[in-house]
Amino acid sequence: MMDLQQRFSHYLQQLRVILLKVPEPLFDSSLAPDMFPLATHAKIATNFSLRGYCPLIGCEPVSFIRPEQTRAAVLQQIDDSLQYLAKAKPVSQFDDSVMLSDKVGFKQLELCQSDFINVYIFPNFLFHISMVYAIARANGVALSKGDFDGLHSYPEGFSFIE
Repeated sequence: MMDLQQRFSHYLQQLRVILLKVPEPLFDSSLAPDMFPLATHAKIATNFSLRGYCPLIGCEPVSFIRPEQTRAAVLQQIDDSLQYLAKAKPVSQFDDSVMLSDKVGFKQLELCQSDFINVYIFPNFLFHISMVYAIARANGVALSKGDFDGLHSYPEGFSFIE
């Protein structure tokens, strides 16, 4: 069973796989005019890994976000986050007597550790990675479910539709 560090690292590595397939001009693309562009979703997803993990190990969340909206900037943020997670102390179990707080939109959220990760952090982490995938696919980037989860495998050109 993957521990929390491994789960975050696994999906950050898959985000990296996706981003390497996305042409640089698409980093400014979004699904709708009032939504974040692909690069911002990738940055937010990456940041959520540390925004969730750091409070569990008793430290303030660190962030490696860079202002540039480029592939290089996002990939560096992912690499820095992966290195941080690799060196961070492991979380063996949640202590649900400890409440964690974060600002969500315009409200303050307070949840026990397990709910903080399972109800708030991980779903948001995966949401933003999914948005990167969706924006890329909507713009014609050839991606598969395997690119997203690192588990599925399909032959090139395979389609469930055809």
